[in-house]
Amino acid sequence: MKSRMDLNSYDQPQDPVDRIIVESLAKLDGVALGISLGLIFGLIIFAATNILIFKGGEVVGPNLSLLEQYFIGYEVTFSGSIVGFVYGVLVGFIVGWLIATLRNFVVSLYIHFLKVRGSMSAVNDYIDNP
Repeated sequence: MKSRMDLNSYDQPQDPVDRIIVESLAKLDGVALGISLGLIFGLIIFAATNILIFKGGEVVGPNLSLLEQYFIGYEVTFSGSIVGFVYGVLVGFIVGWLIATLRNFVVSLYIHFLKVRGSMSAVNDYIDNP
């Protein structure tokens, strides 16, 4: 039985240039990118809201309070920052998943285009030199 290390050594090209090409065209995981961007977006909204709360003042966060137009239940309060965190996670997840899905789709189209162009080149070479 082969170990995981042996299988990976067969999967990876030996040439460093080929390895870079294969790694750059690898598929992105939509769920992983969605979770990471979701946590980042959520933490940014949570931190921005709480910084404005601790800063205080007569009018707290007039610009950030505009998020109430998009996020139902959001306010520039501590409980609103938790609501904003949840909305940030949801929006970030959707954005991250869409980025990964669209990028994977474009890369697969590009690879398909390269395969078609290569096969057409082979056919043209055969027609020119039978």
